[in-house]
Amino acid sequence: MSGFLKSQKGQDLVEYALIVPILLMLVLGTIDIANLVFSYDTISNAAREGARYGVIHPSDTAGITAKTLNLTEGLQQSALNVTVSNPGGNTIQVKVIYDAPLFTGFLIDAVGGGSTLRLRASSTMQIE
Repeated sequence: MSGFLKSQKGQDLVEYALIVPILLMLVLGTIDIANLVFSYDTISNAAREGARYGVIHPSDTAGITAKTLNLTEGLQQSALNVTVSNPGGNTIQVKVIYDAPLFTGFLIDAVGGGSTLRLRASSTMQIE
């Protein structure tokens, strides 16, 4: 009977070793999704506020870009790209592209993927 109990303890250890990587991936994936939602919400808001500034100051491209970048606090500034354009003559468009780093990027790199995900947001408003 004591031999049976010893084998049960070993079985628990094996089951634990098989389940831990799956649970760890679920937790890390949840963190990645939360980070991506935060990043997209941030760049979307920054593009909208940059376009609102551009409605008042349509010729101040540097000011629009600065206003947009000021609202991206918490993101890696080197991974941001802001483009300001005036496509219709009476509209202003602000596009923000952000290469969001993934928390699980090292695992994705190991299987041949990329460690970042490109997020894009744009806002177009009429110049008054």
